[in-house]
Amino acid sequence: MTTSSENPFFSDTSQPQGPPDTFIPPPALESAADYDEDSSSFGGTDSSGDASSSGELESLRQGYLSRRILELLPELLAEPAFRIGQRGDLRKRDVFLTGALPVWAGALPNVRFRYGGTGVSPNLYSAVVAPPASGKSALRHARKYGRPSSSTSSGGTSPESRTSPKSGASLESGAYPEGRASPQGSSTGQEGPEEEPSGRERPGVRAGRRQLFLTADSSAAALKRRLEEIPHGVIFETEFQALSRALGSSWGSFTDVLLKGLQNEAIRMSRSSKGAVTIPHPAPSIALAGTPAALGGFMSGSGSTPGTGNGLFSRFLFYRFDREFEWSPQFRSPQSESTQSEGPQSEGPQSEDLQSGERRGSLEESLRGAGQKFREARRQLGARETPLWVSVPGALQEAHTRAFRSLTKKWGEDGSVPRSMQASLTRAGLQAVKIAVVLRGVRLAASGIPPASTQSIELGAEDMEAGIRLSLTYLLHAIEVGARLQGDDGPQDTCLQGKALQEKAGSQAKLNERKRDLTERQREYLEALPEEPFSTAEAKDLASGFGASKRGVQRWLKSWRKAGLLRKPKRGMWAKRRPEREDSPRTEGLPGAESVISVIDGIPALAGGRAP
Repeated sequence: MTTSSENPFFSDTSQPQGPPDTFIPPPALESAADYDEDSSSFGGTDSSGDASSSGELESLRQGYLSRRILELLPELLAEPAFRIGQRGDLRKRDVFLTGALPVWAGALPNVRFRYGGTGVSPNLYSAVVAPPASGKSALRHARKYGRPSSSTSSGGTSPESRTSPKSGASLESGAYPEGRASPQGSSTGQEGPEEEPSGRERPGVRAGRRQLFLTADSSAAALKRRLEEIPHGVIFETEFQALSRALGSSWGSFTDVLLKGLQNEAIRMSRSSKGAVTIPHPAPSIALAGTPAALGGFMSGSGSTPGTGNGLFSRFLFYRFDREFEWSPQFRSPQSESTQSEGPQSEGPQSEDLQSGERRGSLEESLRGAGQKFREARRQLGARETPLWVSVPGALQEAHTRAFRSLTKKWGEDGSVPRSMQASLTRAGLQAVKIAVVLRGVRLAASGIPPASTQSIELGAEDMEAGIRLSLTYLLHAIEVGARLQGDDGPQDTCLQGKALQEKAGSQAKLNERKRDLTERQREYLEALPEEPFSTAEAKDLASGFGASKRGVQRWLKSWRKAGLLRKPKRGMWAKRRPEREDSPRTEGLPGAESVISVIDGIPALAGGRAP
């Protein structure tokens, strides 16, 4: 694996070098004054963010994780992602990363941060929604971070998985000592650095090896029993049915556990042998994949109403795409696996992502090395007597507040955004910080966990920037998923029905019909405009060639935007409206989508590194 010193692209700027027995927190941004005081800077003005380029905006509209996000990732995530994307399928790369975030969250027991006045764990729920045979199986690569090795399997054996005779839960894991929940009333009930450790065994008692992955197709009692033992376990399934089947049964209705789990709310239960038992701080993570048809069943598996109004919906990071109907080479030589793919590279908008610098070794080798770091971090953090708190510097708090305040204002002014989607926006703010803390933990795993005596560390600027960008990108996907879920499986929303009709307005037939209303000179001028996004000044420069005045061209642009022939990707920029592609999410016309894109476009570069 290429080290950070060999390739500065993957350098860990958050970890200054120091003696192994000390920990130096990363430098914070100088002050909140680094940002424009006008909150509209998150709403489409020129910025140093990556989406300021037209290519990045188009990539965002097609649903890809942006180039800037990939540049901000720590090496243990970026290196495998590079190899998957290098094979020519950027969707699979994004699917892998979407599943890897919750898995890494499971490697961070005893890591907390403050949000909304309470102590929160960085556990995450994610779901990949795509048609059958579309590439969502790439999620399985994320599971390899937590697989067991011969050195960590209990009893000296190295099975790929074992089964607990009591609960049927998979024992596939990297091991770390984490104990059981306490009887009700044993917790101090306080949140903060002074909080007593919960969810782990008494000091001095050697804990058994704890599995990482929890079985989705479990009874409610079995799942709660496993959460007693491992509050930070991960439910990992490549098909929604595995979870929906359990949620829809009388013995497996544990929707309440999932709802409370993301917020780390205490779970109380009664046991005949133990009496009242409390899991004081459950922090399960979930990584799922499935088809759009199966999503409705999963969301309504407990009898609740499917759609964006479902409490589960707003708790998930969604990544949705349609099948790109192309044949990918299925036979690869060992040599091509260890260096670069011999097949054709993707022609997607980010085909060059993460391809700077020389890479050696295979994807499997990359994940194997990262898995060792994963297991060691999990072991060390699980053995801590007290939580490791991650503090958020004031400048990063301000950046977070500005981004989500700006989007909240935009959605409030946009009467078309369904009220049920507001919960997804609210939780996107929490998810942004959760993702940022996970990324901070990944960097710690690579560079070294701070000593047990260390009470807190600071969040890095690159982590917060990536967290905000990722959470808003997933929110963009949630808008798409919610619109389709409401239309296909749930109550019809008149607003969404109207927006669905607007989606169809992007077809070639509709565009041609609108062009027929133009004069011949206007049609010629429209065809002469650049295919890529262009500025107002560029449009006016073409005016003289068609006998039009610059003021007249300005009127044309505005009227054509209203007619649906042009759109404004950002302030001062125009782009031709193109026919919809069936191989990518269609965000145009969906309520709230353009507001999300404009806020992402305005996020400043909080961290250094390669220029966006």
